[in-house]
Amino acid sequence: METWGHILFGVITFGVFGFFAFNLHQIWLRMHRIGRGHEEIRNDDSPNRLTFAFFNGFIQPRMFDDMVAGAMHFGIFWGFIIVNLGTLEALLSGMIPHFSFHQILGHGTMMKAYISSQDLGNFMVFLAVSFAIARRLFFAPPRLASLSNAAKKDALVVLGMIWALVGTSLLHIGANAQMHLLFTSSGISTHNAVFSTSLFYLMDKVGLMSLHDFNQLKTISSISWWSHIAVLFSFVTFLPYSKHQHLIWVWPNMFFKSQKSTGKLRKMEIDENAEAFGVGDAKGFTWKQYLDAMACVECGRCTDVCPAQATEKALDPRKMIHHLKDAMFDADQADQNPDQTPKQLIGEIVSRDELWACTTCGACMDACPLHIEHIPAIVDMRRYMSMTEGEMPEQLQSTMESLEQYSNPWGFNNESRAEWAKGLGVTTMAEKSDVDYLFWVGCAGSFDERYKSVSIAFTKIMQRAGVSFSILGAEETCNGDSARRAGNEYLAMMQIEQNIETMKGYGVSKIVTGCPHCFNTIQNEYPDYGFKAEVLHHSKLIAELMGTGKIPLPSSQTAVPTTYHDSCYLGRHNDIYEEPRKLIPIEQQIEMPRNRDKGFCCGAGGARMWMEETEGTRINVNRSAEALSTGAKVIATACPFCMTMMKDGVEAHGQGEQVAVRDVAEIVAHSLNQAE
Repeated sequence: METWGHILFGVITFGVFGFFAFNLHQIWLRMHRIGRGHEEIRNDDSPNRLTFAFFNGFIQPRMFDDMVAGAMHFGIFWGFIIVNLGTLEALLSGMIPHFSFHQILGHGTMMKAYISSQDLGNFMVFLAVSFAIARRLFFAPPRLASLSNAAKKDALVVLGMIWALVGTSLLHIGANAQMHLLFTSSGISTHNAVFSTSLFYLMDKVGLMSLHDFNQLKTISSISWWSHIAVLFSFVTFLPYSKHQHLIWVWPNMFFKSQKSTGKLRKMEIDENAEAFGVGDAKGFTWKQYLDAMACVECGRCTDVCPAQATEKALDPRKMIHHLKDAMFDADQADQNPDQTPKQLIGEIVSRDELWACTTCGACMDACPLHIEHIPAIVDMRRYMSMTEGEMPEQLQSTMESLEQYSNPWGFNNESRAEWAKGLGVTTMAEKSDVDYLFWVGCAGSFDERYKSVSIAFTKIMQRAGVSFSILGAEETCNGDSARRAGNEYLAMMQIEQNIETMKGYGVSKIVTGCPHCFNTIQNEYPDYGFKAEVLHHSKLIAELMGTGKIPLPSSQTAVPTTYHDSCYLGRHNDIYEEPRKLIPIEQQIEMPRNRDKGFCCGAGGARMWMEETEGTRINVNRSAEALSTGAKVIATACPFCMTMMKDGVEAHGQGEQVAVRDVAEIVAHSLNQAE
């Protein structure tokens, strides 16, 4: 190129990348302009946030939950990082006459290493992208096959551009290597471009070109260079309009990810003078929720693990995040066109059935490689339906009325909370507050006929180990979990504040409970209301008592084959997987295929405990079928909701007489009785 050509190339290059930056800036401004909701602090502890973003961005551990897709994506990602250096050389050579990395690296080992890296990187991406295209076209997994046609086309366009980028680069490297070989007296190339030169040998063999025709090689080198530049400029221009702009947004999305437990809901600031509560229109979401939407590449990993999707419900977590993007664009268009009325968020963009189908199990958030936060957006919209519209399923409405009037979801007289403990020598905090632990019994442990036996079993274990404890009795009210996840933040706040006032009055600093929902709420959410204590799940305390020898290890002599069902609010949301398993004789443990962080929900979380399933199959029937398939005679649980759901599921399969559902505390208490 003449000098004017290099100048023109530089102008075009800066124009293309400037247009790219401008578009990204506009998207960032749109997120903040439309996302006006109150957001929690997202930039604290920057060093750890940066470490998290770089580790998960570069190593991508969640991608390898699917090894085939993980290896493919890893090859594309790292190969692309390597070839970007070659792309930089191409751009600089277009702007600076006679520029080459030879001028920086010389002609020795460094230059050879550079050429080899470009050869390997481009070939690695070429193979990975070829596989990705073939996979989407001919043997796509269900999560990709179910994508909309627009999303499928978008993916193929982007993959095609990447394929063309590295393909033209391979041709350019190979042509240059062959030209270099023609001028090397030894007849040995010093370029080490193994893969690209192999491509040229193949082309020579089939008669497409001649390795000894310098002019032909020069033409291929020139055409491939210009083609590479043309594809690059097209790719950079198209990217801000593609869902694959996640390449950009994934980094800030990981940096701004919540550092708190996924089981924790953001506290809602209630202004009694507000006209609406919760999120009922696009401008009620936060900028971070829109960042989630723009980071989403619609890979469908969240869809794959969602219990609602597995049982034919309306909710698809991937579509839920896409709904946020639709809402943002719709609101932005309405802002620009005063004559345009924005769509109704709930009803037109998001259906009510989608919102009520969520169990808040967190499987979607745990599976997402980009750490998108699905649950908060769903609960924000539930808050609008519950508190502004007063709309919720009939059964849930009855539950809310019971919580408000009787402080428990069953509607029993709260004065009878401690009746389960009669004759056991259990004291209340009013009688004795100088104890090791407050035993938070919970509503199920106090009122559910089946789960009362768990309260009794755990009481006997603590008494056997010499642990001093008291209960609140009638002073205890529901912890607030069901009300919060149903969107009734105001009712939950009243319950939480009443409980905190009671516990502060007794100077409570240590709490143990058998209910993961009580555990999660008191440990993770009560601090937002001014109360913090050491909170243990009963499985962890029992495991500690075994570890110190205060109670014996579980006996395998009378044990039967047992499979353990992981509670979402104990395991996935709070990372407690091993302690409950320690309470089951290891010789008799049989794991279900979906276990620990890959466990499947029982169907009762997110206030679904109090709602009927009217779509598809029942989640608990799906999960209990998996448990029964192990051949276990006991299904162990560590949650009252899970116990109820698994018990109902086993009975639905006609196995109620053959397979028992027991809490881990009952298993330990039975072992203690056998040892006496």
